[in-house]
Amino acid sequence: MASLKRPPHLSPSSFRDETESAAIPDPTNILRGIAKYLDALSPEDKSSPLALLLGTCAMQINDLMARSTMSIEDAIEKEKRDRSVVVMGLTESATTALPELATHSLSCQYYNIRSIVNKLDSFRTFLMSSQPDIVFLTETWLSAKIPSSLIIGSLPYTVIRFDRSSRGGGVCILLRDYLSYSTVSLPSSDHEITCIDLFHSYAYIRLCLVYRPPSYSLPKTESLISCLSDIHASSPHPIIITGDFNSDSLCTLPNPIDRVFRDFILSADLSHLNVTPTRGSKCIDWVLGNDPSLIPCISIIPPFPSCDHSGLSFSINSPQSPSLPSKIRDFSRADFSALSSHLHSIDWFSLFRDCPDIESVYTNFTSTIHSAIDTFVPYRTPRPPTLSYPPHIIRLILHQDALFAKIHFPNLSRVKDLYRHVSSLTKPKLSIPELLSPMNVPVYDSLSKANLLATEFASHFTLDDGCLPPLSSSPIPPSLALFTFFPHEVSKSLRSVLGPILFSIYLSDLSRVLSKFHNVTVQCYADDVKLYVSYNKSTKASITAEFQSALDCLFTWAQYNQLSLSASKCSHIRIGSKQLFPRYQIDSIVLPLENNVRDLGVQVRSDLKSSSSIKIRAQKATSKMFLLLKALPFNCPSILIRSYKAYVLPLLDFASPFWNPHYSIDIATLEKVQHIFTRQVFYRCFPSPDYPLSLPSYPDRLRILGLRALTERRVIGDLCMTHLIMSGNTIIPRSLFYVYKPQRDRTSSFGIHKELTTSTPRYHSFPLRTARWYSQLPVTIRTAPNIRVFKRRLAAHPIIAHLSQLP
Repeated sequence: MASLKRPPHLSPSSFRDETESAAIPDPTNILRGIAKYLDALSPEDKSSPLALLLGTCAMQINDLMARSTMSIEDAIEKEKRDRSVVVMGLTESATTALPELATHSLSCQYYNIRSIVNKLDSFRTFLMSSQPDIVFLTETWLSAKIPSSLIIGSLPYTVIRFDRSSRGGGVCILLRDYLSYSTVSLPSSDHEITCIDLFHSYAYIRLCLVYRPPSYSLPKTESLISCLSDIHASSPHPIIITGDFNSDSLCTLPNPIDRVFRDFILSADLSHLNVTPTRGSKCIDWVLGNDPSLIPCISIIPPFPSCDHSGLSFSINSPQSPSLPSKIRDFSRADFSALSSHLHSIDWFSLFRDCPDIESVYTNFTSTIHSAIDTFVPYRTPRPPTLSYPPHIIRLILHQDALFAKIHFPNLSRVKDLYRHVSSLTKPKLSIPELLSPMNVPVYDSLSKANLLATEFASHFTLDDGCLPPLSSSPIPPSLALFTFFPHEVSKSLRSVLGPILFSIYLSDLSRVLSKFHNVTVQCYADDVKLYVSYNKSTKASITAEFQSALDCLFTWAQYNQLSLSASKCSHIRIGSKQLFPRYQIDSIVLPLENNVRDLGVQVRSDLKSSSSIKIRAQKATSKMFLLLKALPFNCPSILIRSYKAYVLPLLDFASPFWNPHYSIDIATLEKVQHIFTRQVFYRCFPSPDYPLSLPSYPDRLRILGLRALTERRVIGDLCMTHLIMSGNTIIPRSLFYVYKPQRDRTSSFGIHKELTTSTPRYHSFPLRTARWYSQLPVTIRTAPNIRVFKRRLAAHPIIAHLSQLP
């Protein structure tokens, strides 16, 4: 065979052109001919040197043909890979090469499997056929005696599990071995929860698997919700919570125990992504998430044998998060002199002496080279790709950001600015939708809408009959005699001050009309009128008849003054023994007897208990608190605490002298709101990777944030109201609540009679409990000149912590 040689006068480029123009046989024909020749050889001749040489040539030609069909992108990627190591063609070490990250959506399946051990064959068959990326299992019934290798065998999965110490229960997550994850430390080990942070498509997703047994009590359920709240609050990434909660409270009317789940989901801004029944007609297997775009759809799949729960199949998309940088070798900072000295010091002949074949020689060589690279070549974080702009464009962008910050984040140093900013974030900005006129014609413009609403509003008014009812002949109160109105100020005053004053004057005649009923007490506030009577067994008949006469007089007075009295909205409440109650009526409509009524924002029960109203109050405060934390993207604790004091504490303190609880469960229900707030503030403003284990205790958080316990705030509120009554600064007569008694001790002239009673509501009522507390105050606090000095001295005295612990 004649060899092709380059003439000495030709350049490399001209030599290449000349060889390319020459007739070169088709490589496919060469391979076909070599294959026919090797097939015709006998078995002994196939092991000859010529046959081995031809086989090697065929392999090289086949490799060259594959390279010739490689795309440009594949060629560039192979070139980068060849240059990423010191030795050309050396494969990267398995210990140092980064795993290839999945960029597609992850297929997930959830099952309540009810003992995986007796379903190992069917479960492994399912893994080999379906090949899901993530499998969630509840009720695994595993123990420490069963290793994870028994579950997956040789399948490429990683097992993260939490086993119950007794029989039954247990949760487990199976991940494909190419997925990167890190386990999350749980705040409590009393519940069957496992949690991981999954790294997928350059972003993190927190996955939480929960099993709640059906035997969980209310305290145990609240502890589980607290644990899930900590897991949710400590996650800066999107979170997905799935599992068997044995509760259908998200799709049906919840019972008192399951209602805490709905409150947690609403307050944590989670979405219930699965509403399809999974066991009979109940949806007790949930998939919750704070980013619905992660899971586009969920489908029901058949259960495993002997399982009574249907499975769930869904996929997790990649969250829209910035890519996280990975580590690569930095050969620019490598110590090549030390690397060269290290390679010169290796006895290569001794290293390869005991190698039986070429594969072992190559393995020893690559491991030695990679060990040297690990020693002398450091890692570095690659710079993320950034888009650069010219300097004048950058200045304009910064100026735009500064203007945007002034508009959307004003200076919140003043309370009014903070109130205005939060109101703008919380109030809905919805315009009036299109309306239909009485002729069913759509109305779009603002003027027509205003006229249509004004017409509808005016139709509910009572037309004036022209008769002026006689006003009361009583003298004008001194407070109203000071006002003098001029004609040009009347219209302005009607919109602000004069309207309520005229309405009060208009209703002042009602007290004169009802004054003839001596046993009936009348209380008015705006357009609300309340009548009270008190009787015993001997006076029941006469007083109830007098009360019915007062109701008839009230209805007659309303008709005479052209006031619409809605009898269907009236009711009465009875506080006392469970005797046969009398029936009252207005305009022949019997007033219903209510066990719970709302009076000026306070719930009043017939048994004078406040547990139900306290739960409602705590739920409203919790919702408002999470709304504030979501609307205020600040890490400044002073702004968050100021917002909390302005919007949440009023819900927890309003009219507390009336309903101040004495049961520990009600006190804990109110205090839990501040527990959650202080915990959220610490997670946001003082982050630490050791949370929640290293989170300060509740008293320490209050001390750091400068807050008081809610029990102490209620004690201060009760004592301030008591001081106002004692000093005569309210319209409440002092003798109505307190009775003075002479003191035998000549050193003190102050004393309040402490009534002895066996009734629990009476013992914990406002007059009796404040009489016990107020008597224990030092003289320096009781003799304060005004309420501000009294409150300042009271708040600084350690007696508040003592009084808050007293029954």
